[in-house]
Amino acid sequence: MDQRQENYREVIIDWIYNLKYILNAYLNNKNVPSGHPIYILGHRIDIDNNDIDDRINKIKQLVQDTIWITYRRNFPPLYQSNYISDTGWGCMLRVGQMAMAQMLKKHLKNHGDKRDEDYDNILLAFADNDSQEYKEFIEFSNKNDKSKVHNFICPFSIQKIAYLAKKEFNLDPGEWYKPNYILFLLEELHNTIPIRASENLKLCVFNDSCLFLDQLMNRMFEIKFETDKDLEEQLEKTQLKSKNSLAIFVLTRIGLDEPNQKYLKVLDELMELPYFQGIVGGTPKRAFYILGRINDHYIYLDPHYVQEAENKDQIIENKMFNRTSYSCKYIHLLNQKHVDTSMGLSFYIRNKSELLQFWRDMKQIKQKSEDFFVFLSDFTPEYVDYSNQLEESNNKLNDDDVVFLQ
Repeated sequence: MDQRQENYREVIIDWIYNLKYILNAYLNNKNVPSGHPIYILGHRIDIDNNDIDDRINKIKQLVQDTIWITYRRNFPPLYQSNYISDTGWGCMLRVGQMAMAQMLKKHLKNHGDKRDEDYDNILLAFADNDSQEYKEFIEFSNKNDKSKVHNFICPFSIQKIAYLAKKEFNLDPGEWYKPNYILFLLEELHNTIPIRASENLKLCVFNDSCLFLDQLMNRMFEIKFETDKDLEEQLEKTQLKSKNSLAIFVLTRIGLDEPNQKYLKVLDELMELPYFQGIVGGTPKRAFYILGRINDHYIYLDPHYVQEAENKDQIIENKMFNRTSYSCKYIHLLNQKHVDTSMGLSFYIRNKSELLQFWRDMKQIKQKSEDFFVFLSDFTPEYVDYSNQLEESNNKLNDDDVVFLQ
């Protein structure tokens, strides 16, 4: 049977979204703050002069270098549905994909072959039309024995995400994803079917605004350290080499109905860390991938733009595809007072020395501010179980009950 195409009503909705996107981008370009350094994805950019065009061009270059994933249309119907587009409901899903793509890009730059092929493999991993590969994944995921290696080209396609969301959270296509949902789904997919050269990248998703050093060390070294000795000292003195790099996501809140101004100051400091790799967040009911900040404005990538779906087989057969559809040429800025209070902070840790410095930096920020909103502990409390993140998230966690532990 031929693939269904969008009807007139769906096309008009896409056109409205794209028009709103372009108008918003045009207005943002006129409001770039001057006189402040730019913090973006672990980098600090100082521009000596206040020439607005110079600042705009610099920010544009940084934004264009980040993988941009948006609404797509005309892909095969999603699992048990008639949806051939995620327009209007898939923005948090797309933001999660962007955060995952950034982690893979960062990791392969450090550990991969440093070739264009690595970049293309990352983009291919998120192709929306995975040419029925998701059916193979369904069969694979239902097997008791997963020891047999199966190479999936598009592990993070919307097809596989939609299937896994239904299986784990009973979430149907057309329903809005929460930050914890998409991050746990991506963690499950990466742990099960990672792309080539990313096997030594471990995703660590922490909920309830908590961060535990023993969990990070266990993932990095794949051993358990002694619990009756100072863990930070063990990390500093160990002769073990790190087996894995870490992609850390911390699910948290920075207020109730609106952001707490004191928490925003702490968030500013976290965004200045060299390990910072963005925020899965946005504004209420509109998800954005926040890359960094200029003073009190956040730089973000907006997924609310509709493009045609990329087809896996066509990409492989032609050995090329539309790279430009994954690169954003517009600047989007958000005043921090409008940010949604529920978010997922992300950090990339390459090796042992970075983990040690990251932990010390986090503790230093906590010591300076009594308003530090992430609970830090060397050891995971006995009542916290990270052995089955998906089940725990499904049973108890939602965006409205993140607990602050001080």
